[in-house]
Amino acid sequence: MGSCSKHLSRVLFGGIQAMKGQVQYEKRKTKDGCVAILTMDNKPVNALSQGVRVGLDQYFKEVAADSEVKAVVLTGAHGVFCGGADISEFATGVEGPMLGEVIAAMEASEKPVVAAIDGVALGGGYEVALGCHYRLASQRAQAGLPEVNLGILPGAGGTQRLPRLVGAAKSVDVMCRGAPLKAPKAAEVGLFDRVIEGDHAALIQASVDFALSMPPVAERRLGRGTADAADAALAAKRQEYAKLRPGEAAPQAIITCIEAAVKQEFKDGMRVEFQEFCKLMTGAQAQALQYMFFAERQCQKVPGLDAKPRALQSCGILGAGLMGGGIAMCCAENGLKVVLLDVDQKNLERGMSVIKKNYARSVERKSKSQAQVETILSKIHPCSNYEALSECDIVVEAVFENMDLKKKLFAQLDAVCKPGCVLASNTSGLDIDQIASATQRPEDVIGCHFFSPANVMKLLENVRGPRTGGETIATAMAFGKKLKKVTCLVGNCGGFIANRVMGVSGAAKVLQEGVWPQDIDAAAEAYGMRMGPLRMWDLVGLDLFGREREKSGVLNPEQVVFDAMYKAQRFGQKSGKGFYQYDQQRRHQRDPSAEALIQQVWSNTGVQPKTMPQEEIIENLYLPVVNEGFKCLEEGMAIRASDIDVCCVFGYNWPRYRGGPMKWAFTVGLPTVLQKVEQMGLTPSELLKEAVAKKWKMNSKDFNARILSAWTARWPAGKL
Repeated sequence: MGSCSKHLSRVLFGGIQAMKGQVQYEKRKTKDGCVAILTMDNKPVNALSQGVRVGLDQYFKEVAADSEVKAVVLTGAHGVFCGGADISEFATGVEGPMLGEVIAAMEASEKPVVAAIDGVALGGGYEVALGCHYRLASQRAQAGLPEVNLGILPGAGGTQRLPRLVGAAKSVDVMCRGAPLKAPKAAEVGLFDRVIEGDHAALIQASVDFALSMPPVAERRLGRGTADAADAALAAKRQEYAKLRPGEAAPQAIITCIEAAVKQEFKDGMRVEFQEFCKLMTGAQAQALQYMFFAERQCQKVPGLDAKPRALQSCGILGAGLMGGGIAMCCAENGLKVVLLDVDQKNLERGMSVIKKNYARSVERKSKSQAQVETILSKIHPCSNYEALSECDIVVEAVFENMDLKKKLFAQLDAVCKPGCVLASNTSGLDIDQIASATQRPEDVIGCHFFSPANVMKLLENVRGPRTGGETIATAMAFGKKLKKVTCLVGNCGGFIANRVMGVSGAAKVLQEGVWPQDIDAAAEAYGMRMGPLRMWDLVGLDLFGREREKSGVLNPEQVVFDAMYKAQRFGQKSGKGFYQYDQQRRHQRDPSAEALIQQVWSNTGVQPKTMPQEEIIENLYLPVVNEGFKCLEEGMAIRASDIDVCCVFGYNWPRYRGGPMKWAFTVGLPTVLQKVEQMGLTPSELLKEAVAKKWKMNSKDFNARILSAWTARWPAGKL
């Protein structure tokens, strides 16, 4: 079926059915005339591969020459219209007719062409729909142009046709946000002409009837004239998306193309689109974003894992604090029955109150309806008795980081939870094997490390201990998928992956050496971090580690800037002052008293304030992260280098368009990385030195095989 030369035909239902490439053809006869129904058929999402493009190209030529055919309906098989381009062709090259040429031929048809959109029409798929004269959709349909998320723009006329359909300002939002719109909203914006009730057959019949009733199509061709918009409106959109997607090139290129749609004829705008597309496609951002696209999907796969997940219908959450409450929200929103347990009744009531307030804000913002909120809340059952957890399929412990407490709680869970229940800890760095030792079933124990706030952050690190069983791993991975988390299996080591590698960031060292907090943060934010490391510490709370250092007797406020902040009770946002001072809206600004305190520590240690180029600051901040990432790989704590990038992007908001620290390191060049790591006085990873010596590339088979061998040596597949 995937071969471009395959051509089947047979008589069925009084009409002709055939197939060219990956497109089915049906000639449907009605009392009002014949309609050609073309169905894209390329499992699973009808991606616009060579076979689909060839089929569309050939059939539209045949339809044009067939006087019996009065109109065309274009749809997709498998419950999908079209999921977009075949991304694998980005690497292998495109053969056969170009998508833009196919769309232009469709649009030029003298016979009405109706897109019957059932399921998703995304990227190139929606560009195909724009080449049709009309767009009808089922109630479950979605449409969008998400190319911005891959660092590129719609390159088959989308930036030129959409503004002519819905206007320039709406087009900017559709393309620069990159999120699909569900049928009602898509119709409201103008992406669909009509939304049809019923199943796929009803949509096709409605589209056939609609196509036969339409007048000549000249006015429905979007490849004509210009779009309307004020220059000021597009200038405002530039500023808006510079803030919403800072540092990204694609949104600004999209707006440039839309400006061309407003000011130039279609053919001239298409030239601008082509130029901007080529610049983006060959740029580092597009390469990094496409790398992340595949990395995000790859991290869900566990080599050697053949076990099947256990049933997941109910989840227990132990601890009703901010983290426990966030996990409970996440589970309930995704259909799980939730038992939220806290033995302290006041904590339990406080936790439920916070959850309800969060959902009240969602109703106010209209991101959820009151009915949706009531349904979600009905799934959360607060309790203070451990017996309530007895029938749960998975229990997630979410209390504060204390090993003795966690072992005590896991012993209690072991006593009350049913056989086969997954016992998970939300610890952010404690030894999973030690926690498991408190139970009689260590094979059922795993780490499920959510990132705060758990109902917002997308990353879930599942942490396997040496005795964690295959079914438990499979169930935890299925749990993450059910919660719509980016789920990554990692090894049991201090801090796991994200916290471990980001925990060695050189921010404290650069600060101690005389660089001002605002200069460090400015460099990190210019690099693409949403928040600089010192502002992040103010957000997290400087008291957390300061208190631990004080307890352990190593606090040194005379010589360590972080300790001086803690001693002065400058805890960050929670106290209104840290490295910066904060107003009631938590907006930050420089604080002379904080800077005087920092200057005093520098004076005590013989350090003079200094300026440092932003590039050098970035190297000092993040090359230690890279080195630690290589150590994780050589120790067998991550399955793939890209898994480390996924953890940093989704756990710490590392800029996607940089590809994560490991991708960034290969972009910089590993010999340069090794040299500078050694210059910093760090002990370089043995794997980093090996990669330099053997001149490995990130995608080389030898490099990936070396990493996988370290993982399987640490966690033998036979144990799964």
